[in-house]
Amino acid sequence: MLLTATLLVACQKQPQKVRHLNEKKTDSTMLAQMQLNIHLADAADKVCREFVQNDSTIYAMDDFGFWYAKTISSTSSDSIQQGQEIPLHIQISEIRGTLISDIKYQYIMGSGELPTAITRSLKMMCIGDQMHIVAPWYTAYGVEGTKIIKPYSNLFIIITIEQ
Repeated sequence: MLLTATLLVACQKQPQKVRHLNEKKTDSTMLAQMQLNIHLADAADKVCREFVQNDSTIYAMDDFGFWYAKTISSTSSDSIQQGQEIPLHIQISEIRGTLISDIKYQYIMGSGELPTAITRSLKMMCIGDQMHIVAPWYTAYGVEGTKIIKPYSNLFIIITIEQ
């Protein structure tokens, strides 16, 4: 009986708010992680720049930090509109050459399903075009990656908008 009364009284207390023992530690941890990501982004830029310089294709650099080159230009002038469903063929490789994925995919323009390097490239393309993309991890699949793409992966992507 005494045990039951003790449990009832204990359960009626308001829960304590969890506090960090040292909020400066949290700030310093976030700062360290940010500095690490900046260092990793700089290293990714170097790897991608070297790849682009050693490739015979002439690339341009996007404001977001990836490189692109249109390798097949169709005669079509049909630009892709927001909400339009387009058939894509996407080949994704590690920057050093190992093929990760080769898929055909129905994509709705603007749906947000694809990473920055691909979606920004699609905006520069027409039906029938092909583009090569050299994407540092922060413009591709980022710090989390996917089931098949490792976190912090720098990628070589060939994207074709099929007719």
